[in-house]
This record gives sequence, structure tokens and C-alpha cells, in this order.
Amino acid sequence: MRKIDWADPKQKSAAYTHLMKAFRVSRPTVSLAMSFKRNGLTAGQMRHVALTQLGGILMSGEEQAPTTVKVLNAKGETVKAVVMGNQPITL
Repeated sequence: MRKIDWADPKQKSAAYTHLMKAFRVSRPTVSLAMSFKRNGLTAGQMRHVALTQLGGILMSGEEQAPTTVKVLNAKGETVKAVVMGNQPITL
């Protein structure tokens, strides 16, 4: 589970207050954005500000197992198989 957290609870409280005032949203909205349960434009902007300006730390509790991805040609035949590590696969 991904989320943005702070080392000190006082920093977290101050960051939440700053984000609430800057984006004119409620505290639960900030909390949902920091826990990646909301993915709108404002939530993305809040996460960006939290990571770059307010000292937030991106926590990732999920470890993805290595997966095998097949590369196909135009006929649908397998050309090669690639093992992807812990990075997410995006197309």
C-alpha cells in the first residue's frame, strides 16, 4: 500500500494544515490524497507539494514479485520473454 507519510507527527499535522489552506479542502480530503485513495488532479498536486516542499516520504509496503512479460510480433507469436523486476509495468 502506497502512502505519503512524515517522520514526525508534528510535521505531518503542519503539512496537512498547509495543504488544507493552500488547496481549500478538508482534512479528510488531504488524508485520502496522501493514502492514494483519490487520484484526481488536486490529489496529485497535493502529493507533489507534500513530497517536494513539505518533506513527505513515499512509503511503499507492497513488494512486487518479478513477472514475466511476453513480447509478441504482428502474428501474435512470442518473440521473447522479459523478466521485469520490482518496477511497475506501464504501457
